[in-house]
Amino acid sequence: LTTRYLIDYNYQYPSLYRITFLFNPPPIMNRMGLMGRFYSLWLLVLLLFKPIFGLQQPKQSSISRRNLFSTIAGSAMMIPLTLSSASAAAATVTATTTNRDQLLAAIAKRASDEETINIIQNLQDPAGGKGARSPSGLEGEWELIWSYKAEAFSPLLQLPKPFRPESYQYLGSAAAGEVGEGRIAQGLTGGILGSNELWLSSGAVPVDQDPSVLEIQPPFRFELGGRYGSGTKKKTIVEAGSDGAFRKVNARTVEAQMAEKNQYQQMYLEDSGKGSLRVSSVIVGDPVIVGAIFVHRKI
Repeated sequence: LTTRYLIDYNYQYPSLYRITFLFNPPPIMNRMGLMGRFYSLWLLVLLLFKPIFGLQQPKQSSISRRNLFSTIAGSAMMIPLTLSSASAAAATVTATTTNRDQLLAAIAKRASDEETINIIQNLQDPAGGKGARSPSGLEGEWELIWSYKAEAFSPLLQLPKPFRPESYQYLGSAAAGEVGEGRIAQGLTGGILGSNELWLSSGAVPVDQDPSVLEIQPPFRFELGGRYGSGTKKKTIVEAGSDGAFRKVNARTVEAQMAEKNQYQQMYLEDSGKGSLRVSSVIVGDPVIVGAIFVHRKI
């Protein structure tokens, strides 16, 4: 019962990465009875084998922004959503929909993928399609409140509470203080990770041809540390100098290793401080994550 736990961790951003590591169980496990610990270990076994048996690798490595939503809409009812169930019936949304409250309401009631995506599709971007070039808008710590295709990033996000960790993004000065200037970071903490935080960071630059798109740049660095702002020293687990090398370590196909750099379109970006919403999607890059959509809220 005091054995350290082995987890296969399939990290989320900016590229799929699978790594095995050991860590001491969080305090919640120490308070569990025998059956609770058995259940926890059973969940971890599922994590270990899910990437082997359950992860699909689409052949297409990029998707045009024009076809993004038609592709998503066609598969929305087939792919389970981690943070939003597919139990509610789809609603009709007119082209004049601009109310962010409708999006938040859909997330709160756990509306279907199709309904939520339809609302997102009809939102009018406050940044006017220039979100990738809005430092003040992107700046800060962002919590993930809804996602589509998150299961392609991390099986940890599919765990039930209280085991499921929370997901955050850090941009601007929030990232600089943790992973260095000119970089952005993704973090998972809480739940089964306890007070630890898993950090995956990279460079990011706006695309010249499209001011709404950020292109993810190497080097990629995967680290284990404390929560944001804790000052805990991070331990580097893996560092990769190219997209291909990063995907190779993840046992990705040769085709995936040769795919273009990941590009994230900032579809909707508010610049009003805490509580601002940001909607982004992967439009080019690793074929496993192309087509994924995220809704973040600034905290």
